[in-house]
Amino acid sequence: KMNVDRTSEVIFNALEIGQVYAKFGDIKAEEVTVETPIETVLADGTKETKNVAKPGDFIVTNPGGERYVVLAAKFPTLYAPKDGEPGVYEPTGQVVATQNPYKTDISMMAVWGTMQSGAADCWIADTYDPKTRERENEPRIIGNTEFAQTYKLA
Repeated sequence: KMNVDRTSEVIFNALEIGQVYAKFGDIKAEEVTVETPIETVLADGTKETKNVAKPGDFIVTNPGGERYVVLAAKFPTLYAPKDGEPGVYEPTGQVVATQNPYKTDISMMAVWGTMQSGAADCWIADTYDPKTRERENEPRIIGNTEFAQTYKLA
């Protein structure tokens, strides 16, 4: 597994020519009241990353079962409550994404401070604001299966 820097020129350049994708598919989310550790496990069993949800943050479960933490301040910019379905949300977020430019298994330090791993076919994504047309410059790894289950070209 190759350890890469998420701020490297290789990742930056790949995202510069990446495409914009919109998240689709309803998610389930619960607001955390006590500090809760979460391990994100991909469909193929890969342990992608670990994180800790703090009170006010949300634990999100994607349609394929992948679970991860979304910070309290960021959650309302990415998801909207689905009418008549408590705990179910519709995604509103977009990303710029590209397939793994290294074409080998990688790991990198995620913005939340723990290592994140991806296979050779994983994606690198960065949150994108369609209004400003700017990226957040906080690239993260998304597994190939999970990307296909939750993103489509915008």
